[in-house]
Amino acid sequence: MKSRLLDLLCCPECKVALSLELACYSGDEIVSGMLRCPTCGEGFPIRDAIPRFVPGDVSVESFSFQWKRWRLTQLDPADRRSSESTFQASTGRRPEELAGKLVLDAGCGAGRFMHVVARGGAEAVGVDLSFSVDAARQNLGSLPNCHLVQADILQLPFRPESFDFGYSIGVLEHTPDPQTGFARLLSALKPGGEVAVFVLPRRRLTETLRYFPERVNEVLGQDASYRIPGRLAGLIRWLAPLLDWTTDTSGQLGRAVTTRLPQRWCYWLCHAAIPLYYLYRVPIFYPFRLLTRIAMDPDPERRVLDTFDWYSPRYKWTRSFTEVRGWFEAAELEEIALLPRAVAVRGKKPRKAGSQVGGHDG
Repeated sequence: MKSRLLDLLCCPECKVALSLELACYSGDEIVSGMLRCPTCGEGFPIRDAIPRFVPGDVSVESFSFQWKRWRLTQLDPADRRSSESTFQASTGRRPEELAGKLVLDAGCGAGRFMHVVARGGAEAVGVDLSFSVDAARQNLGSLPNCHLVQADILQLPFRPESFDFGYSIGVLEHTPDPQTGFARLLSALKPGGEVAVFVLPRRRLTETLRYFPERVNEVLGQDASYRIPGRLAGLIRWLAPLLDWTTDTSGQLGRAVTTRLPQRWCYWLCHAAIPLYYLYRVPIFYPFRLLTRIAMDPDPERRVLDTFDWYSPRYKWTRSFTEVRGWFEAAELEEIALLPRAVAVRGKKPRKAGSQVGGHDG
């Protein structure tokens, strides 16, 4: 833990600054010690250079197993930019646009997107409930502009209005209450700061195919012989919800079993995604994708990881663009943007009355 992080941390309950006790340093990093709240007296240990704001017996088995097993899987090597592309699609921002800003990653996992943000020149703070933060430290600990905290998104240990930009990519759906998690993330942002979230889409095909016939006809032009007839367009729109219902129902039935399996059993079961990927790419076998859901990432290791991410967690909510936009509107955010990736939304926290419009918030 770098000393700079002390300026951002606070008691999750009392929201007051913490005092540092029994600190042990290695160079300029605090590797062990205790953070204590002067108001309630609660102590929060620093172990392996990471401040811990979760009970020792917290149930985080699924994600702790996941990121210990796949510590390096999602980090981009120098010649690959897939995580950077996913970050941009999920937030609507290029990493270099965040250079010089203080950025919060709510649900950092092994540090996949923190790595992207830090490489772009921002100061990144990652928080995660699970012991994935230990994997993230192994990945990012040498970077001076990265900080890690083990804590619950629903009880963030940060001083209110500290960050210039906050995001959560594919994590809020794993919390008991995604909208409350969004509200907690928002409270950590400065006035004028931006927030972006990506959550799993509800009715994936319905969202995708709603305007599909019109888009195809626009591409084909005015030649009626090549245009999608109105009846066929109506059939496409009618089938999409039915297919979504089939997929969701089969997926939930599968999760009813897999979430009760030992993690290692679920891990080995998800290796079925490796050969099924090639089978599911054949059009005639597409209907089977509705019955047995797997990730379709070309990379086998990521394919197993993303499949495990679907079948292992206790919570796995889905939301529509309308629902997530509703969170932003209820918080009275400005410049709300629905991003190309479903379901990803970005917005801006209003500045306080009387604050200057110009200048940098950081």
